[in-house]
Amino acid sequence: MSANILDRFRAWFIDTFTYESGQHAADAMADVTRWGWLPALSGVAVGGEYARQSHAESAAQRSGMSG
Repeated sequence: MSANILDRFRAWFIDTFTYESGQHAADAMADVTRWGWLPALSGVAVGGEYARQSHAESAAQRSGMSG
């Protein structure tokens, strides 16, 4: 009886605190491909906003208006 409980505990412990590296690697790659483009897209959005603001400021300076 106690050997059975010990075996079950050992199996639970191993399953809980170990992992299948192949599956975790696949999950990690899926996350990278799913969310990896966000920083680049954010940079494009920030750059586009900066370009619009810079253009508006330079146009206002050429026409003599503040804005």
